[in-house]
Amino acid sequence: MPSLLAINLEIGLGHPYYLDYVLQAIKIQNPRIPIKYLEVLSREKGLAQYFWRFSEKLYCFGAQGGLSTKFYNKFRASGKGHKLARFCLMNIKKEIADKHQVVLVSHPILAHNLNGDIWYIHGEIAAPPECACNVKKIVVPTEATKQKLINYGVKSDTVFVSGLVICPDLVISAEENFKTRLLRLNSDKPLTVGFFISGAYPKPHIQKIIEGIISVTKDNFRTIVFTGINQKKTRNFIAQLNQKQNLIFRPKSSIVFIQSKHRVDYQKRVTRLLPLLDIFVSASHEHTNWAVGLGIPMFVLFPMIGSYAIENYQFAKEQGVVYPISTIAEARNLAKVIKELHKSGILAQMAVRGWGKLPINGAYNTAQELIKILN
Repeated sequence: MPSLLAINLEIGLGHPYYLDYVLQAIKIQNPRIPIKYLEVLSREKGLAQYFWRFSEKLYCFGAQGGLSTKFYNKFRASGKGHKLARFCLMNIKKEIADKHQVVLVSHPILAHNLNGDIWYIHGEIAAPPECACNVKKIVVPTEATKQKLINYGVKSDTVFVSGLVICPDLVISAEENFKTRLLRLNSDKPLTVGFFISGAYPKPHIQKIIEGIISVTKDNFRTIVFTGINQKKTRNFIAQLNQKQNLIFRPKSSIVFIQSKHRVDYQKRVTRLLPLLDIFVSASHEHTNWAVGLGIPMFVLFPMIGSYAIENYQFAKEQGVVYPISTIAEARNLAKVIKELHKSGILAQMAVRGWGKLPINGAYNTAQELIKILN
């Protein structure tokens, strides 16, 4: 009987979360299955660890807009990072020397450079060329995602379409939360707006988030700001917001900040509060799944940063569940736009379009496939 080994590359939030959700679903369905869990950033040592720490810094550098983002996008598209990573996974490779195990990985850079019975959990709707991996199985959320990988040369029978990979706790209460949200959107009651800062803390997005928060708070919307797991960057963000607010009006008590030092704890806090949101503001990364699957209208931050954002946005736009925030002026006008969309019923329509069209139990479906192998 094979064992299960999960390997996480904890750079950013999206990729690690998808693996987390599958592991959570396995524990729910069969808690007796032993899971060995490794993190690349803590497992590799010496020059190898330096490479991964540098990769983490490069990830943040590439999210700052302008020339840095252009350079980062070209570097990712070139595949040079994958080639360098091959020499910086020595300790991890020793861990998968056992042939009698299924290995789950969270990131394409791991899928490209590890051998064995590899399952790559690709939770993104987007599928740029770097995600086309020669592995045992690639788990993807939609048929459209699968087709993109096939176009890049991936064999059809190696791609498993799971449905959207969303936190199991959110899936359990999804229908009830959607119905409650729709009632609020169809009423004239004040709405609650969520703002999500990406794991790389991109400056162009943070500027728009600050202006958006000021806009909706001045108009007495309830506001929840999810600031991530980097304590230093969170403090800097709150300082920038307070400085900007003090030039215009005194900070109001309707702003709640959600943060944590650890990814798993942060995930729990987000999961607990997400049902309270009527709309949310975010980059079009992993949170896009909420707009197309859970029926939460999404305001998307521009510019598009990274190789996934534009494809995720285009998919969500085709579903009619997103609204762009392209400029600082649009962010400053956010409250007015929300009120107009609310009054006209468009926000409610966006929620309806994002519910029931796609399966949202991708974590459970993936877990079931793995349990069949592991039992």
